[in-house]
Amino acid sequence: MDYQNCLKVLREKTTIQTKGNLKTLIKPVPETDRPGVPDPRAAHWFRSLPKAYQMKDPFHPTNEDIQILRDAMGCQNTDLSHGVKTNSSLISTEAGDVPVFIYSLQAHQPAPLICYIHGGGFFGGSTSVVENACKLLAERSGAVVISIDYGLAPDFRFPINLFQCWGVVCWARDHAQELGIDNKKIIISGDSAGGNLSLGCCLLDQEHLIKAQLLLYPAIVVNPDIDYGWTWDAYEMKEDQDAALLMVHDLMDSIGTVPRIYPQTKADLFNQLLSPWQAADYAHFPTTFLAVGEYDYLKQEAQIFCEKLGQSGVSTHLCYYKGMGHAFFEHTGEFPQAEDCADEMAKIVRSLS
Repeated sequence: MDYQNCLKVLREKTTIQTKGNLKTLIKPVPETDRPGVPDPRAAHWFRSLPKAYQMKDPFHPTNEDIQILRDAMGCQNTDLSHGVKTNSSLISTEAGDVPVFIYSLQAHQPAPLICYIHGGGFFGGSTSVVENACKLLAERSGAVVISIDYGLAPDFRFPINLFQCWGVVCWARDHAQELGIDNKKIIISGDSAGGNLSLGCCLLDQEHLIKAQLLLYPAIVVNPDIDYGWTWDAYEMKEDQDAALLMVHDLMDSIGTVPRIYPQTKADLFNQLLSPWQAADYAHFPTTFLAVGEYDYLKQEAQIFCEKLGQSGVSTHLCYYKGMGHAFFEHTGEFPQAEDCADEMAKIVRSLS
């Protein structure tokens, strides 16, 4: 099936389940309604990846190990946006200077603002990998998007990069007129580790500056001692099982690196700002959108977390992409799910009053 027809199926064959404050959108694999089948585009991508790098001593990663892991991140993607301007700036925060890229349309009225935080396990990833995704999000939502180039571990460990991201949010609030934004419509967004940092910003937000959070397969449980009930039984694999296993193992095999190079101390692992799962209360959280793939290792914590948010009275939208693995949002122009997800996020932004 070609790209446009896949996109049409994703838009027209979404099923919706509602339970209290939790609304779940279930997106099909465009080519089939059979259960337990990986998306063919995602399956091809994961099969094409080189064999995962094996560190000599996983408990003591070297700078060389980290750089090799960084170099393996990211993908080629396509700019699907039209008329989006790009500017760059260096923002001064209490946690240091932070480069940002600003994407915007020509607006005749103050626009919403999305502060976007890229993923990469807190030690990798870049604003360049998500540039086309951010430009698409800016066009579809009509928002100004600020992509934050925060400092990476191990040079910048928790909580420095979190405070950098929060500092950019506060800077944007104070420079609303200059940016052409409505500072009453500030949204935080991020993928994977960036989703974790987004959640951290919401926990820091005592003034309710943030009106919505748009989370893409966020890392919610960073403390490896937390048992939230992860199980292989949550994954249905009836066809193309080797691809499905590759998708789950893609993150599963590397996630243990984060607790070794990101926290400054072991005590940090028990800080709710690092593992938002441990927060005592979510009632003050803003409207939340969370997208995750069926074969993402982080799927189970995402689903349970959304249930917890809904039970806390938070308006929560879980967007569940069947057949997909981790990091699909950065595949703009390749995976139709990336464009569809941008559209779903844009709906949340446009619905803010």
